[in-house]
Amino acid sequence: MKIQAKYLFRCSILLGLLFLLLGFLLEFQSVESLDRQWGRYGYQFWDLDWFFIFLSFIGSRNFLYPAMFVVSIYLLVKRYHFAIMMVWVNIVGVRLLNTCMKGIYQRERPSLEHLVDANFYSFPSGHAMNAMATYGMIAFLVLMIAHQRKIKVLAVFLASIIILLIGLSRIYLGVHYPLDVLAGYLAGAAWLTLLIGIWTKLRSKSHEVKFFENG
Repeated sequence: MKIQAKYLFRCSILLGLLFLLLGFLLEFQSVESLDRQWGRYGYQFWDLDWFFIFLSFIGSRNFLYPAMFVVSIYLLVKRYHFAIMMVWVNIVGVRLLNTCMKGIYQRERPSLEHLVDANFYSFPSGHAMNAMATYGMIAFLVLMIAHQRKIKVLAVFLASIIILLIGLSRIYLGVHYPLDVLAGYLAGAAWLTLLIGIWTKLRSKSHEVKFFENG
C-alpha cells in the first residue's frame, strides 16, 4: 500500500475528533431539535419497508458475523492468514467500541414507531459503524488482492452504496436520527483507518508480516 502509516493515523485522529465534535454539538438544543426534525423527514419517506428492512439486516451482526466467516474461509484457502486476523479484530473491535460509545452518550432513540427491533442507546448508530468498518474492510481486501482495475473500482463503488443505504435505512425505520448515522460513519471510518494504518506500519517494519502474500 502506497499511503504511509503516519497519514492513515492522522486521518484516523481527524475522524475521531470530528466524531467528538458531533457529540459535543448535540449538547445544544438547536442542533438536537434540527436533528429530530430531519429524522421525521427521513422516516418512511418512501413506501418500501421490505427494502429498508433488508438493508438494515445486512448491516446487523446477525448477517455480518456469518458473512465474515465466509470471507475468512476464502482468505484461509488463499493463505492470507494475517488478513483473517485483521477481519475479526475489525468486526469485533467495532462492535465493542460502539457499545462503549453508546454507554457514554446515552442518547435515547427516536420516539417514532420503530419498524424493526432496536435496543440500547441511539448514538452512534451501530449499523452505520458496522457498515463502514466491515464493508470498508471488504473493499480494502479487494483493493489489495484483485489485479483488475475494474474489479477494484466496482468493489469500492458497491461498498460505498451499501454503506450509505444501510445508514439511510436506520433513519427510514425510525430507530436513529441522522446525526446518529453520521457519527457512526465517522467512528467506523476512524476505526478502520486506524487498523489499516497499523497493518501498513507492521508491513513496513517486518517482512514476516504477510498480509496479502501467500504464506
